Amino acid sequence: MGISQAMDALRQRAVFVKESLHKSQTITDNMVSILGSFDHRLSALETAMRPTQIKTHSIRSAHDNIDKTLKAAEGILSQFDQTRMAEAKILRGPHEDLESYLEAIDQLRANVRFFSSNKSFKSSEGIINHANNLLAKAMTKLEEEFKHLLTNYRIHQAYEI
Repeated sequence: MGISQAMDALRQRAVFVKESLHKSQTITDNMVSILGSFDHRLSALETAMRPTQIKTHSIRSAHDNIDKTLKAAEGILSQFDQTRMAEAKILRGPHEDLESYLEAIDQLRANVRFFSSNKSFKSSEGIINHANNLLAKAMTKLEEEFKHLLTNYRIHQAYEI
């Protein structure tokens, strides 16, 4: 009887192992099915998100282009501002502050170079003409100031002698 009991115990263990393997296979099959479902869902989600990603990329590109355009416009506008400031100094004349006056002339020359190299701007020709007219006025005022200083110096020298 000892062998018979051992055989029964061995059969029971074999049945238990067989049932455990069957359960394990069922669990594995269920997990594969669940993971396959996730894969399908993720693929569908990725497909659904693709238009949004494309739009987002387009919006980012547009934003970058707008930023570049604004920076370029800022540079151009600063040239206009510098021209206006130089014009104000030149119209006041060199008698108040000669160094500032000469700096304004240099600024106008720089603006003429800037707008000459960027003639694609609508207002380039107008600004260049305006700046050149201001430069001509500036030179005339410098000549007048120089003559005035020479006259004053000559009169001052005449009184000292």
